[in-house]
Amino acid sequence: MFSNYWFQRAALLLLAYLFYLFSWNVAFSVESEGVYPPSEGRKLPFEQLEQELAKHIVFDSEKPNVVGHILIDDRTSGISQSTWLYVKNALDHYKKTKPIFIILELNTPGGEVYPAQQISDALKEMDIQNNIPVVAYINNWAMSAGAMLAYSCRFITVVKDGSMGAAEPVIENGTGKMESASEKINSAMRADFGSRARFFDRDPLLAEAMVDKDLIIVLRDGKVIKLDNESEIRTSEPNPDEVISPKGKLLTLGADKLIAYGIADILIPPTKTLPLTPEELEMGKWPADQSPIFHQPFFKDIPRATIDSYQMDWKLRFFAFLASPTIASLLFMGMMVGFYFEFSTPGFGLAGSVAVTCLFLIILSSFALEIGNWLELILLIVGIGVICVELFILPTFGLLGFVGIIFFLMGLFGMMLPGLGALSFEFDTHTLNAAGQMAFERLGWLCGAMVASFVLIAFLARYVTPQVAGWSRLVLKGNEQVGYIAGISSADLPLPGSKGEAVTALRPAGKIMINEILYDALSTGAFIEKGSPVIVSSLDGSTIMVYQT
Repeated sequence: MFSNYWFQRAALLLLAYLFYLFSWNVAFSVESEGVYPPSEGRKLPFEQLEQELAKHIVFDSEKPNVVGHILIDDRTSGISQSTWLYVKNALDHYKKTKPIFIILELNTPGGEVYPAQQISDALKEMDIQNNIPVVAYINNWAMSAGAMLAYSCRFITVVKDGSMGAAEPVIENGTGKMESASEKINSAMRADFGSRARFFDRDPLLAEAMVDKDLIIVLRDGKVIKLDNESEIRTSEPNPDEVISPKGKLLTLGADKLIAYGIADILIPPTKTLPLTPEELEMGKWPADQSPIFHQPFFKDIPRATIDSYQMDWKLRFFAFLASPTIASLLFMGMMVGFYFEFSTPGFGLAGSVAVTCLFLIILSSFALEIGNWLELILLIVGIGVICVELFILPTFGLLGFVGIIFFLMGLFGMMLPGLGALSFEFDTHTLNAAGQMAFERLGWLCGAMVASFVLIAFLARYVTPQVAGWSRLVLKGNEQVGYIAGISSADLPLPGSKGEAVTALRPAGKIMINEILYDALSTGAFIEKGSPVIVSSLDGSTIMVYQT
């Protein structure tokens, strides 16, 4: 019995050893297919990854299968409100055409936080609410805001030389240089990144380390953990820690680490494909096998797959152009200077046309970007209406004009400040959210444009307006035309008791005619209608006071 016992133990040990070898070979082959080794990531072995892909990407084996494609390739300009406009319209298009999934191709250094959050939320909604999954294709860079977009996709693929990370929020200081944001802003962004990574079951610590350079993240016993200080790093054998993110350095991962730590699902090796023709690029449609993704397992088995890449038409490009803060500020300046010059010259001419055109473009771009709503438009129209009443119907010595300007500016600024409607104060971090930060950034642009406008208006008033003041409706001249006298001495004014006729309505200011001479006058009581007989009651300096007989 003794010998049988040891024989049984030896057999069990041999079986365990064979099982270990088999398991090691499977893990190696799976890793070569672009799937993770054991870690705190999503831990999808090859078979499970295939099952997840098949579960969410449902294709027809007999009919053509259309795949959407959104390209964010802006390594020079970065993600902005223009990018959000493009992605928003693309997703609206795909909600109607219903592709089996959408490829989000990323090659971007990042950009503005608020537009990235808008895009990120829209991508998740596309997956959850419309059952159209989004596959991120990191074709080189997915930095900063680009990493946020990648985390918002159900599946992530990455080329062999791709990288992702470095998402620390930065702000512009008083000298125009970029510097790291405060700890309060950093904390809010770190939490935001962690929650977006957690949404599709990715490790939140790795996402937070891309935002916060002070986090110490290590891989210990196959698990990603956070340490409080560097002294806690285990360096001795037999199981030393693998330092993923050391203190003082933002986490940026290459393709191999993105796969190893469970962030990316599929590694795209260099693949030779047919180049796209100019006609295919213009149409935005080409066979799917011309994309490297469709040379990988699962995707290459999708029959009759074609890419439908959303293209920006001229209208979308025009709105994207108007969304630039520089262009928006120039439109604001054009409107202010145009209205000033128009009110300083007779008739409605070029300056007024420029001002109205600028205002129209501001309203148009605001509604295209979903910044403005009907409340801002109503405030804008009411403000313009009140200003017109002050100028042409019921003069109130500036009271109505001031109220009208307030309403006009409230509506105008509401239309030109993206994120104003979503502004909120985060009490846990004592900071504004990303929407509020962007609204204040654009407010800075508008204030700068307003100061520049006042400077330009002062220049025009000093050197240009006097050249045309002789034709101005708003500037009085002593002898502008025959029969008209203004600004004369009191000795030349009609005496009290002189009779005349109101040639304009006096509400209370207006014009009267006495002895075929035109004077400015003020009514002492009720308004006096045009054509009514009047009598001079008194002279107040050079002002003629009259009443109706």
